[in-house]
Amino acid sequence: MRRTALFLASALAATLILACRGEGRPAAPAHDGPIVLITIDALRADVLGPKLTPHLHRLASESDWAGRAVSASSWTVPSMASLFTGLQPWSVQSWSSDRAVLRDDLVTLPEALKAKGYRTSAFRTNHWLQKVYGYAQGFDEFRFLAQGKRAENHLEKLGPGRELVWIHILQPHAPYVRRPYLEDRLDGAPPGLPQKVRPADLEPYYDPAVPLPPEREQVFRAMYGLNAAYADDLLGRMVASLRKSGQWDRTLLVVTSDHGEEFGEMGQIAHGGNLGRQLVEVPLMIKLPAGFPRKLALGEGQRPATARVRATLLEAAGWEPEEETAPSLFHEAEEAGVLSELYSGNGVNHFSYVEGDLQLLWESRFSPPEPEYYRARYEGVVAPPDPPLSEPSKVVFGRLEEAFARTMPLSGWRGAEPRLTLWRWTADGSERVDDPKETERMARRLRSAWLAANGQEKVPGKNTGKKPQLTPEQEAEMRALGYLR
Repeated sequence: MRRTALFLASALAATLILACRGEGRPAAPAHDGPIVLITIDALRADVLGPKLTPHLHRLASESDWAGRAVSASSWTVPSMASLFTGLQPWSVQSWSSDRAVLRDDLVTLPEALKAKGYRTSAFRTNHWLQKVYGYAQGFDEFRFLAQGKRAENHLEKLGPGRELVWIHILQPHAPYVRRPYLEDRLDGAPPGLPQKVRPADLEPYYDPAVPLPPEREQVFRAMYGLNAAYADDLLGRMVASLRKSGQWDRTLLVVTSDHGEEFGEMGQIAHGGNLGRQLVEVPLMIKLPAGFPRKLALGEGQRPATARVRATLLEAAGWEPEEETAPSLFHEAEEAGVLSELYSGNGVNHFSYVEGDLQLLWESRFSPPEPEYYRARYEGVVAPPDPPLSEPSKVVFGRLEEAFARTMPLSGWRGAEPRLTLWRWTADGSERVDDPKETERMARRLRSAWLAANGQEKVPGKNTGKKPQLTPEQEAEMRALGYLR
């Protein structure tokens, strides 16, 4: 009942705002055609190119704006929650695997569009985006993407009216699969690539204390590239089906990613371990309907927040986005920078603030690091380590959860200073910047952005949200993707 009341109140408020925008000033024209949102998992921005990802390359050339954006976090749970709600991870309270269910009082993108008369359809992959985690709410049709045939057929039959179609493509996310027909898209791939690289093969190098051998890095990067090429082919098939529908010109199309993938640049592998550039910089492409009178307030080279996608789609459809959510891309953002958040790691919370080519990384401690943290992770993803853990992994993670629950998220331990590092993004990656004055300025901007987005700091407290009961099949899917229960 509470969620229904909040939703109706939000919809009513939006209607009143639209009706009373100001005397003599008409409401912005609303889009009456299809909206297609395609999210690609773990696609880092710097892998795109005409050879490896030709379909994305072509789409970029046809988009009203195409470039790089910054995700709200570095793994699926917090980043997709932000994309669907327009809120930062702290406000959504989707921080970790046991806090992955969307809160009932949040109005998601499909719910808001449904309130504006949209039919809503979803074709998803990734364990975290199932109905049990709240992602089906607002969808009339909610199905598994599988090989994409159902989604292709759906797009090919798309009509001219109001309909949202969301498609989530799992690749390039591990497991990385060798597909020989795509190997000619790779440059300098090492010989003898394996048939598959599983999350279990990556897991040992998630520990920063375990160096990634150069020969293994080459293999992992090549196999990731093949997965990116496969995702590009899937994207190409979806776009081709959309063209066949005859609704290409009427469609508002957005393509982006939830986060990137790392191969040792910040001392780790895969994603979710930190907020380095390779994990938060993602592609973003926006194709407006032909003749749409609204223009995107984005310049060349800007890196907007992916959390702003929700407000952009809602505003295009005639819904006035809530004030507390990230602003639409039809308007210039008041803040020049983009905030990203990552909570409840090995005794540390991570924050990132990107402004232009500068990135400040902020790490706040909520407990000492657990000596067996990475071995406990290994047990959950792969198998019991040798030698065995000195105590059950649940005890290790439970101790961290208790410390996290009683500590301020941004400030960390009382009296302890956060660890701050300043980076400059270059054409070749990132480089450290030793500039105390600029570091302090960026730290002030980060704190100000966090407080503006999330309100006054307070301890998170114990988790009282929903904890779904997973089937054995769902548990197996989670482990196959490299996640813990």
